[in-house]
Amino acid sequence: MAAAAAGGAAERAAMAGARGLLALLAAALMFAGAVLGAEDRPRLVGAPIDVDDADNDEGLQRALQFAVAEYNKASNDMYSSRVVRVISAKRQIVSGIKYIMKVEIARTTCPKPATDLQSCAFHDAPQMAKHTICNFVVYTIPWLNQIKLLDSSCQ
Repeated sequence: MAAAAAGGAAERAAMAGARGLLALLAAALMFAGAVLGAEDRPRLVGAPIDVDDADNDEGLQRALQFAVAEYNKASNDMYSSRVVRVISAKRQIVSGIKYIMKVEIARTTCPKPATDLQSCAFHDAPQMAKHTICNFVVYTIPWLNQIKLLDSSCQ
């Protein structure tokens, strides 16, 4: 009789534990739904975030200058190219900072190697003007003064 009572108590405790677990799971799912449905939902830590003001973001501008310099080094064009506009830019915090950029670049009137690209005008003549859309991924560790072009693809 004592064994039956002990078995019943264990069974009731297991049922109570299962109900508690279900209630906790339901609460967690409701919380997750509220978070995912929220308009101003929090960003995931480490996820890429948009750079809203690309022209005034110092880190992005350094990464972009580096990417364009690497593009110009690898290019067979006798003229240097520079950025016309930033189409999109994202920053991702990893073990450093990864910049993911989509930009429009164009051929300038400055022959390679140009030292100050910002003072170089774009070619006006249709046969000389060349506009290209490029995707660059630059990884930088500012506190170690390291920078690397991870990906460069232009069309």
